[in-house]
Amino acid sequence: MRTGKKASWSIALACAIAATAPSARAQDDSAADTAAARKLGQEGLTLADAGNCQDAVDRLARSEKMHHAVSVLERLGECQVKLGKLVLGIETLRRVVREQLQADSPAAFVAAQERAQQIMADAKPRVARLKVAVAAPAGAAIWVTIDSVNEPTANLNSDRFVDPGDHVIEAGAPGYLKAMARLHLGEGVADSVALTLAPDPNAPPPAQATTPVAPAAGAPAAQTQTRDHTAAYVAGGVGLVGIGFGVAFGLGAMSEKSSLDAACNGNVCPTSQQGTRDAGTRFGTISTVGFIVGGVGLATGAVLYFWDIGGSPQQERVAVGSTGLRVRAYVGPSSVGVSGSF
Repeated sequence: MRTGKKASWSIALACAIAATAPSARAQDDSAADTAAARKLGQEGLTLADAGNCQDAVDRLARSEKMHHAVSVLERLGECQVKLGKLVLGIETLRRVVREQLQADSPAAFVAAQERAQQIMADAKPRVARLKVAVAAPAGAAIWVTIDSVNEPTANLNSDRFVDPGDHVIEAGAPGYLKAMARLHLGEGVADSVALTLAPDPNAPPPAQATTPVAPAAGAPAAQTQTRDHTAAYVAGGVGLVGIGFGVAFGLGAMSEKSSLDAACNGNVCPTSQQGTRDAGTRFGTISTVGFIVGGVGLATGAVLYFWDIGGSPQQERVAVGSTGLRVRAYVGPSSVGVSGSF
């Protein structure tokens, strides 16, 4: 009689899978996927009815992945619970219970939902709880695993649901030795594990930031100083003035020469043109001196501007700032020039 009930249950679930083919959700599935899901689901149900949940879980999970059916999902959660995976099985059954069935849903779906509710209620009290605490210095990048599965550090120091049985808890951090604990949890048992991380003596020392070295007591502090180019500007200005004198008196000398050329016959000039001759000579001399002074001034300004360009600010200050350099331009009746003192 029991065998007959199992067969009837499998047939009903298989029919329910087939009934979902034209549903709205199945419209997105290809015909080939639906057929493959139906075949896997039937194989999984047959294995589950035979008590072989170990092999049934694989087929039921693959069937559900390709084509959703409440009846297949319920049997998947039921087998997970039977295999001791209580936490995973309860979550699978919770999905079944929460699903909103249509008014015309197959009777197998309604029965699967009622069955999921009962199995889930029986399994919940069997779930164990575990609290993990890790003692480590502040700032340590802690990692924790439970049965080789990474555990979020946000779950530390709080109860988490785990399956009954043997468990391995590990914790570590860069620069610290790994800590490990093993324990067995019975059904419905709550327990805790405290791990302490010890420094790893073989770990490389952490990189340290470079600290600026303070200057020794009594040592002059480095100064950032703008160069004083006053002397260079003065010398350059004198050079420009000299060039200006050279141009002006040169034009005057040319004008006097033109007057002489017009009044003289070759090298013979009337006595009345002696003043013109003297003025031309004087203008020419002043023009020559002006150009010489101008050239010297511009050259001196350039030298002063770039003076000791490779030296330190302190050297520059001594070379220019504290020497008392003075430059003076002068123009006389028959001379023009620049003088200075250091």
